[in-house]
Amino acid sequence: MKRYHSHLGRDIVVTGGSARELAPGQFGVLAVDGGAGGWSVVHKGPDGEVVELNNEMHFELPEDALAFAKELIAMLAPGDADA
Repeated sequence: MKRYHSHLGRDIVVTGGSARELAPGQFGVLAVDGGAGGWSVVHKGPDGEVVELNNEMHFELPEDALAFAKELIAMLAPGDADA
């Protein structure tokens, strides 16, 4: 799996590391306990605050977490996604 992704102009970083390596505005797919505990989706805000976006529900596979991050980004996109 690639480490860096972009969806609708938003950056997503897949990492076994921490959210500290994310730049403000980036989304992250982070390994929980090295991936053994699953994968979490986070966003780092402009002030550096990191918010977990999957309500403590961890995904089994990084691909599933990445798909969830892309769905969230699509929901945040301006305009009508159905158009």
